[in-house]
Amino acid sequence: MSQPTTTTTTTRDPDPCAEGHRGATEADPHGDSWWESDAQGIPLCRVCDRCERYRLGGYRPEILTGYNQSDLDEPIEADDW
Repeated sequence: MSQPTTTTTTTRDPDPCAEGHRGATEADPHGDSWWESDAQGIPLCRVCDRCERYRLGGYRPEILTGYNQSDLDEPIEADDW
C-alpha cells in the first residue's frame, strides 16, 4: 500500500499594496509607483517604496542583476558527431 502524499505549502506575508500603492487616489490609481524591470529591461511589475522588496523578493537575484557566461557553472562538452 502506498503512503499518502503530503504537501507543504508556504505562506507569504500579505502584499502590502494589495489595496493600492502608496499615494494612490481615485484620480491616480498608480500613486507613487513605477515599473520595475529585469536585467534585460523586461517589465516585471509595478512597485512602490512600500512593496518593492515584497514583490521583487520572488525573483532570483540574477534575474534582477543580470548574468553572463562566467556566472554559469555548467561545463560545455563537445558534440561527438
